[in-house]
Amino acid sequence: MTSGRMRRRLSDFWDSDDAGVAGRTIRALLAPAELPFRVAVAARNARYDRSPPAPAPLPVVSIGNLTVGGTGKTPVVRWLGEWFREAGVRVAVVVRGYGADEVSLYRRWFGEGAVFVGRDRVALVAAARARGHRLALLDDGFQHRRLHRDLDILLVAAEDPWPVRMLPRGRYREPLASAGRATHVLVTRRTAPRERVKAWRERLAHAAPGVPGQVAELSMGGWRDLQGAPAEAPSGDVLAVCSIARPRAFVAGLEALLPGVRADLAAFADHHVYTARDVAALLRQRGGRPLVCTAKDAVKLAAFPELRPHCLVVGFRVAGDPEEPLRSALAQVGGCASR
Repeated sequence: MTSGRMRRRLSDFWDSDDAGVAGRTIRALLAPAELPFRVAVAARNARYDRSPPAPAPLPVVSIGNLTVGGTGKTPVVRWLGEWFREAGVRVAVVVRGYGADEVSLYRRWFGEGAVFVGRDRVALVAAARARGHRLALLDDGFQHRRLHRDLDILLVAAEDPWPVRMLPRGRYREPLASAGRATHVLVTRRTAPRERVKAWRERLAHAAPGVPGQVAELSMGGWRDLQGAPAEAPSGDVLAVCSIARPRAFVAGLEALLPGVRADLAAFADHHVYTARDVAALLRQRGGRPLVCTAKDAVKLAAFPELRPHCLVVGFRVAGDPEEPLRSALAQVGGCASR
């Protein structure tokens, strides 16, 4: 089995509410490995709680999560960045750069000079200030506690598994109690039932009392081709191509967006770098159907001209505007009027 297929199966295992006898057995076997991870995370957090970092040279708004991927972080960074930009605030995006797809999208949305990529995010914020930026959006920053942040926005997906199981037994990097150090929580929702949203809001109210929250609806829509030109939505069945943390949520979203359409799945590991061999396999697999991919995948698949006549890109955005009290907090840290 390839490493990519193993990572996809691990992701499915993490997200399963009922993994059956085999899944329960694997979870039991992984339980001893979860304990030292929990201890290490608790020790690290205790150290930063005792000695918090000094203020950064720019106001910093962190966007992060408790889990390994799948909460809608990239569209939320875009949503907040565009909100600040419309308010006249010159924003920098500071990103570790693990996924080249995310970096490419941020550069497309905010401009080459507004995206700062590297491991030392403290130094990147200083570089952003030197170039005249007024505020830094810290991508995937909840665990990056070396850098002071003025707002710490935690994303929890309605699709996140319950109960909390930490790595390697589950998807979580921190326990739910860590939500208490956030300044705001966004429960993101794709296609999950409203009951899951309600359940998560109740859990968070118990785990982090006093931390204000909002539901952020992540909606699909807006079709383009691989070269970025507007396109029509497909009228028949499709092959959904993605290399994201939750591929089955992508399929569910497509089928909700296109009633009556069947979307078969061609899933790759998160942040997969496509090869010519992958593309040849996709062209064979499509069977005359159009391919549909995410914007993250499009920045990589566009390098293959043979895909251009057959591939469509579906947009993915946060609906609406920040609500109170988040809206006022954003305006205060950005030094702008609340819109």
